[in-house]
Amino acid sequence: MYRFIRTATVKNAAALPSALAFASEVTAHLNRSYSLNMRFGVEQFGCANIHWHFDADSLDKMQQVNEKLMGDRDYAALLTKYQDIWVEGAMHDAVVRLA
Repeated sequence: MYRFIRTATVKNAAALPSALAFASEVTAHLNRSYSLNMRFGVEQFGCANIHWHFDADSLDKMQQVNEKLMGDRDYAALLTKYQDIWVEGAMHDAVVRLA
């Protein structure tokens, strides 16, 4: 089993409500379209980071989802709509093999 984790940093506190709206919308879209059971959360202290994660049985499954996302117009529209709320270059992805 593998866990995909994405972390993105919000530009400032004023952008946090928009970031949470994006997180909710994109999570709902990905769960509805790809049956991911993705969840998200926001750090409580320190940086205004949003975290998303979902589990998959294999790396191939994660790759298949990624390939489908490249052609997903609704996903691309969400990215464009909320593009100005994130710190440039502050997104980080990780894949963890679960024991």
